[in-house]
Amino acid sequence: MNTNIIRICFIMLAGFFWYACGEEEPIGQQATDSVPPGPVSNVQVKNVAGGALLSYVLPGDEDLLYVKAMYLRNGETCESRTSLYKDTLKLEGFGDMQARKATVIAVDRSRNESTPVTVTIEPLEPEVITIGETLDMETDFGGVNVMWNNINRAEISVVVLQESDSLMEYIPVETFYSSTATGKAIMREMDTVTYKLGVYVQDRWGNRSEVKYFEPTPLYETLFDRLKFSDATILGDAGFVSGWSLSRMWDGVWGGNTGVSTDGSGLPQSVTFDMGVLARISRIRIYQRAGGSYTFAEGNVREFEVWGSETLDLTGNWDSWTKLMECESIKPSGMQMGQNSDEDVARAMNGEDFFNSPQNPKVRYIRLKVFRSWAGNPNFQIAEIQIFGDNR
Repeated sequence: MNTNIIRICFIMLAGFFWYACGEEEPIGQQATDSVPPGPVSNVQVKNVAGGALLSYVLPGDEDLLYVKAMYLRNGETCESRTSLYKDTLKLEGFGDMQARKATVIAVDRSRNESTPVTVTIEPLEPEVITIGETLDMETDFGGVNVMWNNINRAEISVVVLQESDSLMEYIPVETFYSSTATGKAIMREMDTVTYKLGVYVQDRWGNRSEVKYFEPTPLYETLFDRLKFSDATILGDAGFVSGWSLSRMWDGVWGGNTGVSTDGSGLPQSVTFDMGVLARISRIRIYQRAGGSYTFAEGNVREFEVWGSETLDLTGNWDSWTKLMECESIKPSGMQMGQNSDEDVARAMNGEDFFNSPQNPKVRYIRLKVFRSWAGNPNFQIAEIQIFGDNR
């Protein structure tokens, strides 16, 4: 009995699926007529950087669906669309200022296309060329800095090339992505020899600026010997939590619950130490008290200044010090405190670099003045500090 019921159900299901598959329903919008819509009229061209804006009067067809423009860009046919509720189309992504044709077509719900209207556009200077003209390079400690201006904050990449001795041609070695108004890319860990470098800008459509060539010779840079560092606390400096003295800031240990921690008397607070050598600083690397809830939180420093002096004034008078750097710790993800991406954690564990100008004087004594911690605590904490530069 049960077997017969199962057989009957199976036959009924098979018949149902056969019927469903045999009577396949059409997919998508089906044509309702073959009458094309009227063309757009009174097309106006406004040329802009790397493109053009087309404005027009829509046809009066009730079944109008959208308007499209067809044009060539870098040898490929491209299409821009906009709905029947707008009367403007944007054409973009051109890497030069050559005149070119574009055809504007109205399309109805039956996918009928109107008679095309052809216009001529002449894009203004593309952002990729404008930005490329501002490219510059300067030598720095252990590397070079690449700078550019991007007033309109276009999405670009800056590609650095280096001449290959074996291939006798320039090959890409670094690519930096940016949309900031004033761009700066930093290349480090370079030797003190002359490099043959080239730099160009590329946009998201693959357009490139002309390559600019440079032959920089990076300045000497080395990691200073932490074993020469010593506490040089002076009048006005912060006190420390028991067991979290200043010397723990250069004990070679970081990545957890370690480092220096000042008292809770309130920010700003300053601490002073002796590097043990008169030197020109290139950068300072700060490691956070990291792990658990401490990463980009608690008393880890967020805004601070670095001051230097050749001699030590025990009175604490700031007039005898030179401000070397104004620094702000940046959380890569931008997430709110308590939420950290893998990049955030890596930044905290690997250290964050803050750069000094090569034009600043040599110093022996360093004074850190902290204005703000990540959690707004009345004290600050640093797991480890490393100093780089020319100590010869």
